[in-house]
This record gives sequence, C-alpha cells and structure tokens, in this order.
Amino acid sequence: MTDISTDDRADLFKLGMRRLAAGVSLITTRDETGARHGLIATSVTSVCLTPPSLLTCINKSASSHDTLVKAGFFCVNLLPEGADDIAMRFSSSRFRDVRFAEGNWSELETGSPVLEEALASFDCRITNMVEASSHTIFIGEVVAVRLPPQPIQPLVYIDGVFARCAHAA
Repeated sequence: MTDISTDDRADLFKLGMRRLAAGVSLITTRDETGARHGLIATSVTSVCLTPPSLLTCINKSASSHDTLVKAGFFCVNLLPEGADDIAMRFSSSRFRDVRFAEGNWSELETGSPVLEEALASFDCRITNMVEASSHTIFIGEVVAVRLPPQPIQPLVYIDGVFARCAHAA
C-alpha cells in the first residue's frame, strides 16, 4: 500500500464525498433582534425517535454559525426539486441581503423561518453542540413538523451540482 500525504488524502476525501448524493436543506434561525438568518446544508440526518431529534453539521466560518449558537433553535427545511435559486441565494454571501426576498415564509414553534414550499420543515431546539474541527454538530430536538401535501421530489446535490432524484422502476 502506498502512503499518501495528508494533503492528498484530504483532496481524495473531498473528491470521494462529492460522489455521495445528498438532499439539500435550508437551515434557518432568528437572532435576538428578530432578523432572519439561513444557510444551505447537505449534512443533515436523523438522530433518534425518542425524543425526535436530528443533527446538522455547520462550518464555523459560515455567516449564520454564531447566530445558531446564540439563538438555541433552528429549522431544517428540505428543499424540493426546482429550488436551485433558493439554494444558490442561501449559499453565497453576496446574496445575504436578499435571501428571504422570494418564497413564502411562516413560523412554527421557535420562530425560525419556515419555507412554505419545503418538502418538510423540522423546527428544533438545540439540545447539544459538538465541536468537530472546522464544524459544529448541532443536535436539535424536533418540537414541530410541517408536512405539506405535495409530491416528494427532493433537490439533490452531487459532484458539485444540483440534480434530480429519479424513482427506480
């Protein structure tokens, strides 16, 4: 077996992880003044059912990271196919001032913004934060769920692009 450098291993890891298709989620919260904040995450997963909990991994350099830490709550909005424009707006700091300009917004229990067009929205109170190098793992207890009656066609991210998720025949 050939030894590879740490830099090469990190590059290979990034290239390998690009091959893992992931749903695209919009993570939202509010700060102490009531201002809305949000960012895109592909690292979201369920933790347990009792109590219903999920986690998201957020880079500490993300513009909304510190707001999430201070707020103590967040909402995970699962983006539907065709929401590429919303995903792009919340992925780039140059659109920070207009992130919430489009879409229909409401709230559930915590006051975090809920995207009405989302496939599902999970309103969470943060129960634990785990430091993991460049990221914080936010574990949240789900306090409210919104499930609109629409076809389940998620927005997927793979190899650096948004893609469709086709049903197997």
